[in-house]
Amino acid sequence: MLFRGKAFRDISNHAQFLYFHNVNILILIMKKILIVLSLSLIALVTDAQLLNENANLEHANVSYLVINAETGAELLSYRANQSMIPASVLKIVPTASALLKFGKDAVFETKLFTSGELTNGVLNGNVYILGGGDPALGSLNYQEHYYQPVSFIQNWVIQIKNAGIKRIQGDVIAIEPELLMQKVPRTWLWEDISNHFGASPGQLNVYDNFYQLRFNTMGAVGDIAKIASVVPDDIGLEFESQVKIADGGGDQAYVFGGPDSEKRLILGTLPAGYNSFVVKAAIPDPAKLLAKHFHQHLVAAGVPVSGSFYTETFLPQETDLLLKTASPKLERLIHTTNHRSINLYANMIGSLFAADSNIKSASDDIIRFWEKKGMNTDGFILEDLCGLSPFNQISAEQIGFILKTMHDSEMNETFKNSLPVSGKSGTLRYFGHNKGFHGKFHGKSGSIKRVYAYSGYLTTKSGKTLIVAGFVNQFSCSSKEAKNALADFFDTVYDDY
Repeated sequence: MLFRGKAFRDISNHAQFLYFHNVNILILIMKKILIVLSLSLIALVTDAQLLNENANLEHANVSYLVINAETGAELLSYRANQSMIPASVLKIVPTASALLKFGKDAVFETKLFTSGELTNGVLNGNVYILGGGDPALGSLNYQEHYYQPVSFIQNWVIQIKNAGIKRIQGDVIAIEPELLMQKVPRTWLWEDISNHFGASPGQLNVYDNFYQLRFNTMGAVGDIAKIASVVPDDIGLEFESQVKIADGGGDQAYVFGGPDSEKRLILGTLPAGYNSFVVKAAIPDPAKLLAKHFHQHLVAAGVPVSGSFYTETFLPQETDLLLKTASPKLERLIHTTNHRSINLYANMIGSLFAADSNIKSASDDIIRFWEKKGMNTDGFILEDLCGLSPFNQISAEQIGFILKTMHDSEMNETFKNSLPVSGKSGTLRYFGHNKGFHGKFHGKSGSIKRVYAYSGYLTTKSGKTLIVAGFVNQFSCSSKEAKNALADFFDTVYDDY
């Protein structure tokens, strides 16, 4: 019995020794794991802070936010409540807002009306064109929609004939409620408003509201580049080119002139060696141009029009609806808006929030829309709905709120698919240094003078879906250095989260 008791004690002691030995080993392993995790976290925070610690950004305003798209948990933040200039990242606001309000299948209609009596094929009255906010009417971005099997204007002529109208004893009138000067946001820069990216929206838009100036730059460097042609050629403007031919450098030409002026001055430089270098500029009065082209098509098709073409601010009550031309679905419109960063589309889609399609009214309505959804809208200021104005303000937290709301909504996939993809498409085709990052970020970029910004959805190396917003404003370094700092930040978050 004594022998058995001693053996039992020895076994018991050995078991206790093994137990505590294993526990100590487990504790050591856990400590090592915690050290590794801590070092990884420190490395992430250190790398991520390169955005605000980068010497190139010493004088810049920097803000960023990283949250978990599923839980909303904040993972990384620096001055995320600071109001920042977003540039074209702002396009997230009108495109997301419109999807939630109107739905992805919404369309916007342009309508033809007639007035007066039709007697023996003669319409003793006018033909009216009433816009419904279609930003893309006649756009080559949607050739199959507006030009097949015939152009939208040819279809209008066909419908006029089908209605028995053989002659119009009256005018062709386009309805545009706002005057030309009223349509241009007041905080846009003088160098922007006559260029294609400064095309202002109206209830009637046509041909993406831009025309082409085609320059011949076959002369010597330093010579004035001559305008070879204008397309369309009936804009009704006078042009003076002071554009100089340069040894490379791309399109550095800018068109100057007020919305209600008939003169345009073009300054800057264009690269040598082109027979037809295209510079795009804003059509000053799209509604009037549309009325003119419809008038011309009617006459050419054998439907004489006794009167002229012009614009009015309202549609008379005594009119009859003749036809409707619908836009592409909103889902397609916002895809083009975000992939190609088209200011006109963003402004027009957002403007539809207001009954009068006025940018200022719609901006106020959109801010209230997000406030009702729970956003803290302090510091959220909209001077336009595309990001061209340097006086727009929004914080990383507010962009994050919109992206999280969209992620949780039934419009999640539609909205995400409207955004360009890093390394693959749109304005993100060349964004990111890490090849693994390519294809993993669906987002919107933005850049104007001394402003860079990126915001969207990032699928990290570990498979997590994050919402990331990064802004750099008022930098004194080169644009390339500012963009690289943001690319490094996004690459780091992709690798370490």
